[in-house]
Amino acid sequence: MLKHNLHFKDSDSHLKGWQEAVFSVYNIKKWVDFLVNVCGWQIAHQAYADKSLNTLWQLNNKANIEETLLVIPGDSQGFLRLVKFHNVEQEQIRSGAQIWDSGGIFDVNTRVKDMETMYRNFQNEGWNGFTDPHRFTFGEFDVAEALLKGPDGITIAIMQRFHPPLEGFEFEKTSRFFNSTTICKNYKKTLSFFTDILGFKLYFESAGDKRSNGNNVIGIPPNINGDITAPVCVIHPEGKNFGSIELLETKELKGKDCSKLAQPPNLGILMLRFPVKNAAVYAKQIVEKGGKLNTPIQTLEIKPYGKVNAFSIRTPDGVWLEFIELLKEQHNV
Repeated sequence: MLKHNLHFKDSDSHLKGWQEAVFSVYNIKKWVDFLVNVCGWQIAHQAYADKSLNTLWQLNNKANIEETLLVIPGDSQGFLRLVKFHNVEQEQIRSGAQIWDSGGIFDVNTRVKDMETMYRNFQNEGWNGFTDPHRFTFGEFDVAEALLKGPDGITIAIMQRFHPPLEGFEFEKTSRFFNSTTICKNYKKTLSFFTDILGFKLYFESAGDKRSNGNNVIGIPPNINGDITAPVCVIHPEGKNFGSIELLETKELKGKDCSKLAQPPNLGILMLRFPVKNAAVYAKQIVEKGGKLNTPIQTLEIKPYGKVNAFSIRTPDGVWLEFIELLKEQHNV
């Protein structure tokens, strides 16, 4: 029986960290083989999506959506849903993009136990790093991180924690996805959207103005790294780091904007899905605070969870976020 995080107790807040990331991919089998064999994920569901999803995703009825849901055994959140669109034309959302190119979702983050081994395993499967693994400290945290780009223009960040000891994760090869990064065109504007309109809370923030030259995670040439201001924060509906979103801007480095392509059926990290206690109430709050719904509330089946109310918004950087309220659970979940 699949455990998930869509249930709410009376004492819970109205919104939780994201339940799943959705990747739009060209070859599902290739992705499944990689995630299962190299990363330790497990298939939880495979089928074609209910046709009602076409309406939520603003697609015509000719489109068919094949999907596979993967989980890290024992986890109830941080899932990955792979979708393959049939009978539609597609482009990559972040085709040829560098880290400083804004728009869409840049990456998702996973934990590893042995950075060097897992980095080589990714490389052996055709993934390429923006840089080699880099160890650094921020605040109390001592970590190593590498950003790797793979099929469909998708980037995955692998992280190893050295200090303090990692808690809340049990995994064999890689952990569930716990965070996702978007590159902002205007950091302050995007942060205001999340905090003032969506009601998210800060988990961590840095002004990014006390940098020094040298190697760095995000691939800025070492000789100019100290000249770049890179404000960054981690935000979450409850101020946590499970199902959070990281916002980053590289102020003195500006590239292209991928925002317009960050929508179905294009290829890449398509969206994040958040559990919400009452979709109608939350949607109304967003509109009252000056936000705009991308797609209105719709009742549909999202397998294997069951019947849900769902709506979507898009952030100032084009990131597609969905909010789903579980109405009637499938008996096998």
